[in-house]
This record gives sequence, C-alpha cells and structure tokens, in this order.
Amino acid sequence: MAKFALLLPRTEMVEPAGRIARELGMEVVLNKSVPTEEVLDQVEECRALGADILVARGRQASILKEHTDLPVVEIRLTGMEIALLLHRAKKLVPRVERPKVGVVTIPNMVGEIQGFEEVVGIELHTYFVAGVNETEQGVEQAVADGMDVILGGDFVNACCRRLGKRTLFFEGTEDSLRTSLRNARSVGFASDAERRNTAHLQVLLDYSFNGIIELDAAGVITRSNDMACKILSLDREQLVGQPLSALMPQEDQDLWTDALAKHQELYFSVLSVAGVHVVANAAPVTDWGAEEGMIFSFYEMHKMERQGERALRERYRLQRYLAYGRFEDVNHTSREMARVVRLARSFAGTTQPIFLRGEVGSGKSLFAQSIHNASPCSKGPFVTFDCGAGWQELWKALSRAAKDADTGTLYLDHLEYLEQGGQHVLCRLIRENVVHLAGEPAPQPVSVRVIVSTSDMELPRMNDGSFLPELGYILSPQRLTLPPLRTRPDDLEQAISMCLDDCVTKFNRYVVLTKEARKVLMDYPWPGNYIQLRTFLERMSLTAPSRTVKDGYVRDLLEELYPGDLPVTESQEQPPSEEAARIIAALSRWGGSRAEAAAELGMSKTTLWRRMKQYGIRDHYQR
Repeated sequence: MAKFALLLPRTEMVEPAGRIARELGMEVVLNKSVPTEEVLDQVEECRALGADILVARGRQASILKEHTDLPVVEIRLTGMEIALLLHRAKKLVPRVERPKVGVVTIPNMVGEIQGFEEVVGIELHTYFVAGVNETEQGVEQAVADGMDVILGGDFVNACCRRLGKRTLFFEGTEDSLRTSLRNARSVGFASDAERRNTAHLQVLLDYSFNGIIELDAAGVITRSNDMACKILSLDREQLVGQPLSALMPQEDQDLWTDALAKHQELYFSVLSVAGVHVVANAAPVTDWGAEEGMIFSFYEMHKMERQGERALRERYRLQRYLAYGRFEDVNHTSREMARVVRLARSFAGTTQPIFLRGEVGSGKSLFAQSIHNASPCSKGPFVTFDCGAGWQELWKALSRAAKDADTGTLYLDHLEYLEQGGQHVLCRLIRENVVHLAGEPAPQPVSVRVIVSTSDMELPRMNDGSFLPELGYILSPQRLTLPPLRTRPDDLEQAISMCLDDCVTKFNRYVVLTKEARKVLMDYPWPGNYIQLRTFLERMSLTAPSRTVKDGYVRDLLEELYPGDLPVTESQEQPPSEEAARIIAALSRWGGSRAEAAAELGMSKTTLWRRMKQYGIRDHYQR
C-alpha cells in the first residue's frame, strides 16, 4: 500500500489533515508544518520513512515538483473556498462599492477564477507568478494597479504588510484538504496497481528463456532481466546506464544505431553483444505516438543446438533466412585469402550481384553470409536456394524464394544446375527487380541482392545455348574465386589445429599428431577442402588407437576412406617385388592369415588386401 507524507505550510492544517487521512484509510508516515525555505530538506526524511507520495500546497508543492522525483499531489482551494475568500476581501473595504481585489499566486493554486467577479461584486485581477522574485514583482504590480485588497500565501502577505497594503491569507477549509487527500489516495491506488503490475512483469521477465533489455529513446539500458545478465555474463549494474551499442563491435553498432534512429524493428538479426553471438529481435515502444525507447530480446546462437526437437525445427527454419557467418569467422593467415577477403568486403558495400567460385567445401556459403552481413541488405532476410535440389518447377520455386528474400539477399548455390526457365527469372530479378509469382496477375516488385555460387571454376558455357549470355555478362564482373585449401599451406596447418581443438570440445578426445603424421595431412590434396578435412579429423580423433597419432595410422585411414587419392611419398617408392616378397613371406609364416600378416607388416587388413591385389598375389591366399 502506498505511503504518504503531508508537508503543510501552516501548523493549524496539521491536525485536520491527519484526521481526514485516517478517515480515508491512508497510511501517513509524516505530517508536519514546514517553512517554505526548508521544504526540500524534508525530502530525504520522507524517503527514509518510505513515503511514496508527497502532499503539499502552493509554492511548496511547486518547489517539490521541480526538485524531486517523488509524485506530488497539490492541495488546491475549492470553488467554495475561493468564493468565501473573495467575499471576505470585499468586506475589508466596505466603503468601496466595487473594490479591486488582486490575487497573487501560482496558477495551480486557484485555477480559473474570473467567473467569481460578478458573483461577489468585485473587480478581480490575477497575477500568476513562479519563483520568489516573481512573487515580489507580482505584489508590487498589484499595488501599482491600485488593488484595494491583495490575496496570497505567507510570502505575499509579508510583502503586502511591508508595503502597508491590506492583505488576506489563502486560508482553506477542510474541503480543500479532503478533496486533495482523496486525489492523493487515488494516485496511491494507481501507484499500488502499477507496482503490482511491475512486480508481475519482472517475474515474467526473469523467468523468460530469452534475454530482455529495456532501453530509453537514446538507446541507454534502463532495465534487464536475469537471463540477459546470464547470457552476457554481466551483472545488472554493469548493464544499466550504458548504451547497448557500447557492447557491440563497429559493424553491429552501425546496424543497431540505424534501427534505433529510425525506430525500426529488428527481426532475427545476428549480432555480437558483449562478445556473445546472439539472435536478436527489437521493437520500438510508443506512447501516444511518441517514441519512448526499445525492447531488445535475444538468445544465444548455440542455444538452439541444446534444445529439443521443437527448437531443432525452428533452427532449420531460421537457417533459411538467417545469415550467421561474418568475415571475422573466415580463419586465414595466407596472403591469398586475405586478398580475397578484402575484395569480398569491397563487393559487400554494393548491391550488385556477386559470383562465387570454389571447390566443394571451400567456404562459399560462409562468404555469402559474410557479404550479406556486411552489406546494405544486412537487416533483411538471407534466403538460400539450392538450384540442384530437384525442383519440379524450378522457376516457380525460385520466384517464391526471391519474394521471401525481399529487402535482403538471395543466395543461389549450385548455379550450374539452373535450367533456362530459372535463368530468365534470375535475369529479370537482377535487371528489373521484379518476380512473377504463380497465380499472380502481375509481376511483384522486390528489392534483392543476388549472390550465386558454383563448384565449377567457370560459369556454364554460353556458346552452346545452355546458359543465357546476358546472365553470364551480368554475373561475371564481381567474381570471387576461393582458392583451394591445398594451395594455402599456412591456412591448412591452421585449419588442422583448429579442427583438432574442436574435437576436444565436441568428443572429449584429445590427440597429438607426430611430425610425420602432420606431414601426411599437409601433403594430402583435400579435394573436399574444409568439409573433408573436418570430417576426416573427427573420424581420426574418435578411432585413434592411442593419444599420439602416427603417420602410418593417418595414411591407412586416408587410403581406407578415400582410395587412390593418397600421394606417393619417397618411403613408398620401393620396388614392387621387394614389398610383394615381404607380404608373401608374412602370409606364409601365418598360414595365409591376413589379420596376423597385416599386424606384422604394420598395415590395416584393407591396405594389405589392396596390395595383394596390386601385386597379383591375392589368389594364392584366400583365407
């Protein structure tokens, strides 16, 4: 229940105010008469006593409103009280038929009182003032205007007495006290309801699975729930009071400050906040059309991976529209890849179509997402369309994907499979910014940035009529070729180390490569680039016979998984007859048992069988 402090200008008001408050069932923690010059000194005592609402009168109420953040309810004279005061003022000058009465006060004390002029039979003048200086000037002006009687508070009365002028104090009755205290009680009821609603809302916020941050119109954090603190690993005191943009890297600051300035929503945007990659939504808060601030809701990106089937379905849905890759995620040390990243960043700043070329697993999708997130389209959706997915009516599916990508980016993978109907749709999309949806009578306008990719190192041939020359010429200028991993030994070595580190986290399997084993990996061509490297190292980590992985095991596993791709090393370049003789001897000693012979020779059964086939000795030992 709300608590009240009554700060009154006169002692005689204290007793009736307290009595009326008790009748109204109000909890009063302070009820006293206070000189105007000391009224601000009482505020801290009111706070210490737990006061929620202050009740005051006249200039004291104005001072409290200006200098405190506690709600202030003013004691105002009722119409009956004003009429009685003006009647008393007329009686002070009985010899004047229509005396001049001046009222010097703040506007809120009496409101509009000109209507009493004819009722009481006086000439009424009002002098509305603010501070002490204005009050003194108001009294002097009333005297200069020839007022017979001047009404006001204590300070007005003192000025009039000093100037020898008739004066009358704004003395109210219990009516004004009762009316004002009823108003204060209503404010208390509203405050109690708001406090209860706030408490309920805070519980909802604290038990939400999303982090929620409330910001003012300038983007400064005013409130956060417990989940926001947990996700960002920051205390509430570290969040409240600082701009949200201060927790973001430069590229995300630009996106956020732009949305804040334009009071625009953010929808499933991937941002980095306090070093944590989150999926964020933000919506402006308006009050009667005025922008009050923003609500920023978010969850950690890899949280999706920890949730159940329902969240997994949501993740698949999001992956079609959400670009989570950034140029900072392109791990590289080589000059060649640094050059490609710089070129991609420069292309990202435009809205022109981009053509990505690269072998399987070379990172085309990551580059497409990074370009989107660094582009003017970053606030829009990122829609991936696989041209090789076997669409029955590919041009219809492509048109729908382009519509879904409106205001964002459309990424077409495996462009080499795009048939001519789809090529025409794509060409028109790029040139005219329209798509013709099935069932629609007219083309639909869209604003889409197009990125295409192919595993072929060139566009499909145009001279045989299978690919539209016009589309080829549109796509060719902003072309990015991602170099294979095998041509970048520095990046390959870095990738090997990072993948092995990931295996520690993912499988709790820690392995160490010998120098020779690492060389086997460095010499392998990796036609599948990052995808092949990552999956191979995961398999190797899971099945390695010991913590230290030797070159023989790496070579055997490569031969087992990718037959025929392993390059020949000097150690292998021995005469076939010598190795064949060793195999035959081992098989003879073990009575043809390939398992025993393979163990003696230090190779897998699969490798032994392949060598037997190679040397033509397989048929002699069929066990």
